[in-house]
Amino acid sequence: MLNLINRFTILQALEVADITDNGIIIKHTMCDICTPGPHCGVDAYVKDGRIIKLEGTKGFPSNDGKLCARGAAGRQYVYRSDRITRPMRRVGPRGSSEFEPISWEEAFAETAKGLNAVKEQYGAASAAFICGYTKWFRPFLHRLAYSFGSPNYLTESSGCYWSGVMANRSIFGVTTAPDLMNTKLYVAWGSNPPIHAFPLARNLIALKKRGGKIIVIDSRNTQSVQMLADLVLRPRLGTDGYLAHAMARVIIESGLHDEAFIKKYVHGFEQYKQYAMGFDLASAEKVTGVPAEDIRTAALMFAETDPSLISPGTGITQRKNGFNNYRAIMSLMAITGRFDRMGTILPNAYETTFCGSNGGFKSFEEEFIDSVRPKNARQTVGLEQFPLFRDMMDEGQGMTLASQILSEKPYPIKAAFCTGVNNRMYPDSKQYLRALESLDFIASTELFWTDICKISDIVMPVCTSYERAEIKCYAGKFINYTSPAIEPLGESKTDVEVFSGLAKSLELSDKLLESGYDACARYILSPSGIKDWEAFRTSDGPIPIPNAQKYIVGSYLEGALKTPTGKIELFSQLIASYKRPDLNPLPIYIDSCDDAPQSEFDFVMCAGARLPNTIHSRLHEVSWTRLLRPKASVDINPIDADRLGISQEDEVVISTPVNSISLAANITETASPGELHMYHGYKEADANSLIDSEQLDPYTGFPSYKQFRCKIAKKEDL
Repeated sequence: MLNLINRFTILQALEVADITDNGIIIKHTMCDICTPGPHCGVDAYVKDGRIIKLEGTKGFPSNDGKLCARGAAGRQYVYRSDRITRPMRRVGPRGSSEFEPISWEEAFAETAKGLNAVKEQYGAASAAFICGYTKWFRPFLHRLAYSFGSPNYLTESSGCYWSGVMANRSIFGVTTAPDLMNTKLYVAWGSNPPIHAFPLARNLIALKKRGGKIIVIDSRNTQSVQMLADLVLRPRLGTDGYLAHAMARVIIESGLHDEAFIKKYVHGFEQYKQYAMGFDLASAEKVTGVPAEDIRTAALMFAETDPSLISPGTGITQRKNGFNNYRAIMSLMAITGRFDRMGTILPNAYETTFCGSNGGFKSFEEEFIDSVRPKNARQTVGLEQFPLFRDMMDEGQGMTLASQILSEKPYPIKAAFCTGVNNRMYPDSKQYLRALESLDFIASTELFWTDICKISDIVMPVCTSYERAEIKCYAGKFINYTSPAIEPLGESKTDVEVFSGLAKSLELSDKLLESGYDACARYILSPSGIKDWEAFRTSDGPIPIPNAQKYIVGSYLEGALKTPTGKIELFSQLIASYKRPDLNPLPIYIDSCDDAPQSEFDFVMCAGARLPNTIHSRLHEVSWTRLLRPKASVDINPIDADRLGISQEDEVVISTPVNSISLAANITETASPGELHMYHGYKEADANSLIDSEQLDPYTGFPSYKQFRCKIAKKEDL
């Protein structure tokens, strides 16, 4: 039996009795509500085959016995009344919710028939394989798409996470991670750890206790501002790039840039410097709304505190100029030499060990996918329009799928295999639903009856993390293989079981994928050095990864970086190679908010900033978490509310050129004057239905979730 990791005191968690006197069995598992986050350890109390209580696992590295509101509601999530528990076939018109139960054999056969019919008539590329928010099965779905012959593997990360990855890779050649344990100053830029990642918040509290400082830069008055900040800057929505350039000018003019580091490791500094010199403090105050002296103070505080680091939130990228805003922020790290040094940001040497996590070794995940990559396939969805996405990401730009379905250009998409896909994750969510509804065939795997399930031809029930075995790598160089805490509800299967069964029915001759999760994972992770796989599979907690390598700080800079010049690139040679006038090699600043006339649409909306009680739409239908904010609501500043005669919980209407929604007003100084904030995913008030799907970042294809023009009025005044 493999030893558990003593330094994380996992044994402390295992001192809990396996079976209590009253017949309750305690299963050690993990919560993946915040996928692909830290996956907190959970003790599931099970009686008569049902979960009756959840607690955090004491000693588990990411949460040490704690659970957030989302994780604590896991039992209610598992047993939601709208769980799908049997395979279903549509028998009425699309959208009629008329389905009949069928066997798994029928579900696989009819799904294979529908996909193969489209393949035969239009070609394999006309079938899209789409992944929603979940991350745990992505390499397996990717392989299924390629084995089928379709290049069109698409995920919601093409509107959520990949832009930050692309920005890091364009500058440093790799993704990066903050070295929190050794830094003296942390800049939380557009992120709110107490809400979106409480294990990170715990580390930031520890930083303050040992004398470190925290700067919070956010347009909202967040929990990070209230709990963590030594200095707060509140720029207007979308002006982060302008603010970063103004800070760069202060740093350069003060002589605080690292000339030796720049000369040795940085490409394009002179072009960047010349551009940054155009951002004086007076202009920056006018554009960003941040007092000039606060900008100066933040710049000097960051540059003079060594080591220090900046960690931008993904939301920075979710606007028309988000990619360049993110690049502008990370350029501050480059010019001060805050890269590949203790206490700064470190390169992720092993970016894709397993399902997007870094396990400290190079796995065979890429080989698992590449070995069945279709040859001479048609252009993947969205990549003709977004060449940077094409060259950096091994998937399609899913934000363009609806447009291609409706236009049939450059070729038709006629079928979709949807895994956990929710149209409310996409801009102009009504259009996305209409586009899928027009397809010849749709099959879905899902937990609950979403709108996309209701228009599907075949719906297949799948499991939560409490009902499946799952492997998770952690950055601390250990790995966890959970066992199901309970049996799958009804006839549910894991998504990978669905992929394996479907691969057989499609007659793809993919023996590895057909063999199932454990065999595929064993192949992917074979370089890990785990000798006794069965002992690992049955272990009751994390184990060390034998072949995990501790990163030697500074070693990445010793060789050629994974950029065209082999250096940190402030001037991107890859972008320059496209010779497109709309793609500037420098991280230039433009106003992201030109999607509607300012005279009529006089507010700017930020949709999707996290609430403590939910994650996307997954917990809106859970009574425990819904009680924390029963009504869909929009945050509006008291000054604006008073001007418009809006009182707390008044019904208001928010409109854009795309759509209008009604919801309650929440008057709060969380929002700055002229700005509105609301969470997304509500059935009754879908924020993403307001967003123009054509307003995309020209570099990445990312939508404008976090910055678009709108207007607001009391419903009774309309």
